Amino acid sequence: MKILLVEDEEFNLMVIEEMIGIFYPDANITTATNGQIAYEILQTKSFNLILSDINMPILDGYGLIKKIREDLRLQTPTVAVTAFAIQGDKEKTLLAGFDGYISKPIDMGELEVVLDKYLTNKNSAES
Repeated sequence: MKILLVEDEEFNLMVIEEMIGIFYPDANITTATNGQIAYEILQTKSFNLILSDINMPILDGYGLIKKIREDLRLQTPTVAVTAFAIQGDKEKTLLAGFDGYISKPIDMGELEVVLDKYLTNKNSAES
């Protein structure tokens, strides 16, 4: 399975990659440090799941999900992973086009549920 992890903080990238590896050690994880880089990757590669931060430089998560859904017309499951955890943020991300939401700091159980939900189906991603 292929996962695109979009996160501008290097430490968070490392931690989230390690967490994913606990549940899916064979996952092929591609990383991007902002939404623009992720958008460029998505023009040539497909993934089973996209995990994206919201607050990033150059192109934030909301801009990225708009480009994923409108420009690229991709239906790839995309989950917001964000430190924004005030009331209404989850709803805002879902209305913007995200399929799910995980708040930081990431709870291992919550991450496992999200990964299982989107990675245990029969979807396949082509390179």
